[in-house]
Amino acid sequence: MTHKITYISYDNNDQELRNRSASILSNFFIDNEYQIVNDFKGVLFIASGGSEQFAAELTSKHNNIILLCHRENNSFAATIEIAAYLRAKNKNVSIIDLMIPDAFKEFEEVYKINQAIESLSKQKAAIIGEVSNWLIISDIENTIIKEKLGIELLRLPWNKLEDYRIKEPSKEFNTFFPDIDKEKLLETSKVYHLLDNVITENALSAISVECFSMVRRDQVTACLPLAVFNTKNIVAACEGDVCSMIGSMIVRALCGKIPWQANIAEIRDETVLFAHCTAPLNSLSSYNITTHFETNCGTAIQGKFKKGRVGVFRINNKLDKYMLLEGEISETPNHNFACRTQIEFSTSEEQTLLLKNSSLGNHHLIFSATCVPLVVRMMSQLQIERVVEKQITV
Repeated sequence: MTHKITYISYDNNDQELRNRSASILSNFFIDNEYQIVNDFKGVLFIASGGSEQFAAELTSKHNNIILLCHRENNSFAATIEIAAYLRAKNKNVSIIDLMIPDAFKEFEEVYKINQAIESLSKQKAAIIGEVSNWLIISDIENTIIKEKLGIELLRLPWNKLEDYRIKEPSKEFNTFFPDIDKEKLLETSKVYHLLDNVITENALSAISVECFSMVRRDQVTACLPLAVFNTKNIVAACEGDVCSMIGSMIVRALCGKIPWQANIAEIRDETVLFAHCTAPLNSLSSYNITTHFETNCGTAIQGKFKKGRVGVFRINNKLDKYMLLEGEISETPNHNFACRTQIEFSTSEEQTLLLKNSSLGNHHLIFSATCVPLVVRMMSQLQIERVVEKQITV
């Protein structure tokens, strides 16, 4: 990747300053490429003091800005002034001191987060059906989502869509399950075809599907179609859960892969049992097709996750709080009292108590722990507060 940097100083024609700046930037980027551009792309190099007015003009149409600075020629002083000005305009600003250890790692993280925030602001999502009536704290108002993340949310009732029963079975869907009898997948393949059309026609990046009304009427489920969409990197949440859908969009934007949405089935001293009837197929080491747990009809994924370290993530319905735990997938059990795909999540007692006493809702998102630092930093930039253990004062 070539990072596009806009250079500003008190005098952009000062060649001595430009030469020194080129040396500082070369030492910072080392083997990574950069290019000086006049058209601002989100990263400003503050070569000297006296550049404040130029910065204000260049950033007027941008909301996520990285300021690169150093210790010479009043660069730092100018950067602090510029950052304060931009923050007063409600812009998201990160300062990177090019001369400290690990500065490039910090720059890469911030750059990736800003790219994720920018990408989310161009996306559309939809609830298909309604938010399930047992999810009493898992919806988010459209205006909150738009103001916080720039995502446009559509609400598409089932009665405004075609009947899936008139659709042809999807050939693409069947390719994901080559060893399963096509007759067994006939109806759920039609559901996939309908949902795929809705995604394409509305240019959607994510859906959350309330399918229990369809399950009760026709004994057909959307579990496999949602698993396939998630495998294709199209966010597909269950039960019309908006919090899970938006949280999954955040994780995908940062990490490039969609997390698994799961119920909390049990909390013990240092373990949590998570379970649900679907998961991205590319997150599983193996799986088989069975029935949906609650209704024992239709089709659903019963899969095995590899053991390893994961994060457990949940945003609230106001987009101002989040919970994030870390631990290990220690087992992939097969209890008969919970949804088909299951993991035992091992962590500290402090974290299980936090989950029990301060949870933001039932569904949580499971993803590789390598992405946890990025999620934490992005939430901080978005001013979404982490739920932590309350300190008791005596």
